[in-house]
Amino acid sequence: MDGAGPNVCVVIPTLNETDTIGELIAELSKLENIHVKTIIVDDGSTDGTLEIVEATSWWDDDVHLINRKRKLGLGTAIRAGIMRALEFDPPPDYIVTMDGDLSHDPQAIPLLVDMCDGESVIIGSRYVEGGEIRGWNASRHIISRGANIVARVFGRIPARDCTSGFRCYGVDLKRAIAPDLNASGYDIQIEVLSEAARRGFRIGEVPIVFRDRENGDSKLDVTQILKYAMTSFGLFMHSYSKKLAAAHR
Repeated sequence: MDGAGPNVCVVIPTLNETDTIGELIAELSKLENIHVKTIIVDDGSTDGTLEIVEATSWWDDDVHLINRKRKLGLGTAIRAGIMRALEFDPPPDYIVTMDGDLSHDPQAIPLLVDMCDGESVIIGSRYVEGGEIRGWNASRHIISRGANIVARVFGRIPARDCTSGFRCYGVDLKRAIAPDLNASGYDIQIEVLSEAARRGFRIGEVPIVFRDRENGDSKLDVTQILKYAMTSFGLFMHSYSKKLAAAHR
């Protein structure tokens, strides 16, 4: 690992990712011109994921494990990883979130970091020019497009890919909004962006190629999709209520 350049903390929620997590950690350690610390937040893996991460962290001080022992949700996993990152001394310059199944290419991280500053979030986007999705069927495309429309409209988010979990956050932004995050599931993705937009932080996008997982099953189900839509609508109603109250003062 090249120690030069900014300090970047990569937060990776995991649940049974034994086929990919070792390779992903190894790829992160090879990134040049940035110094990477990796935080694995595991939600009760039973397939050997924990053993791989524990063995790696034994000899690599830049790999850290949060073992939560049971499934508590993506949102709480991301929040736990971010709070741990903010406790490091010195703190990271940037915090990156990504999936643990190699759907997100770690080689894209330096590009996200280059585009980011302390008060911005840069999304690895599938829906800007140059972005691409490989391996999805038609229904997955329709669901994703629909979820993004809902998030943009109701969450008032100025981005084309509001559901991507591959992001780089400036540490100042994360310090500001982390205490106010409440989402427990996949809806964390829109809650973060909606809160960032509401506070005037910059939201940018860079194109990525997203590859569907080759092993295991997707963690996204119908319940999470419905929760996602409800969170988007809830954010809209909260914003509308505040504006209505201000208008009647």
